Amino acid sequence: MKVPLEIRPGSDAGLGYVKYGNGPVHVLVMHDWLGDHASYDAVVPWLDGHALTYVFVDLRGYGQSIALTGEFTVEEIAADCLTLADQLGWGRFHVIGHSMTGMITQHIAADAPSRVTSAIAVCPVSAAGNRLSPEALTFFASTVDDDNALRRLFKFVSGGLSDEWADSKVQHSRATVAPACRRPYLDMLVTANFVDDVQGLATPFLVMVGDNDPGLDAKAMQRTFLAWHPNAELHVIPDCGHYPMQACPRYFATVVERFLKRHTT
Repeated sequence: MKVPLEIRPGSDAGLGYVKYGNGPVHVLVMHDWLGDHASYDAVVPWLDGHALTYVFVDLRGYGQSIALTGEFTVEEIAADCLTLADQLGWGRFHVIGHSMTGMITQHIAADAPSRVTSAIAVCPVSAAGNRLSPEALTFFASTVDDDNALRRLFKFVSGGLSDEWADSKVQHSRATVAPACRRPYLDMLVTANFVDDVQGLATPFLVMVGDNDPGLDAKAMQRTFLAWHPNAELHVIPDCGHYPMQACPRYFATVVERFLKRHTT
């Protein structure tokens, strides 16, 4: 039996999203700084849409929410996502975040601990932010407008994915990420610091990293997520960089769903 797919554009009423599945277990999935919900497209065929319902949300300025403006802050993202969960009628749900939105999984869990069943942080920036050197920040900032710089960044963090993948990634990013939100979200992820609000959270966390991700490795996770969250566990994905949902979608889906189903009550 075919599993339904629903697309809702963003509006003044809330964020846009793509929904997959009709199961009783609810999962809110967030994207990274440089892509929208479509970053997970390759994973969808491997998901159990009969047991779970996935909502791949687009933050303000991305994808189905590309026309939505805002303050582009951690607090705004978390509030928007909780409002969306309310609109969906979800009392309890799991949350998944990638890279920039890894920290948002922590913020949502801190804001609504009774509602978040578990959280998965994929190659995540933590609640401590990503403190870049001046040179690195200059380079990251250049990717906002410079396609060649963005291509170099994708190649650097991908763990060996092809030039064709990087070219396609650049084209998709430029088409689905509003220019006005790119630098504000970068400023957010490098300056955020709400560690005191998340230390000791009992929420079960799965932290996933690729063993070829040059910036967000297992040691960084030991110092952050695993040090702060008593129920956190680490999974290192072999032969993978910063985009496991695209590099190894079947493997990624298997690890994610094994954890979600283990923590579903």
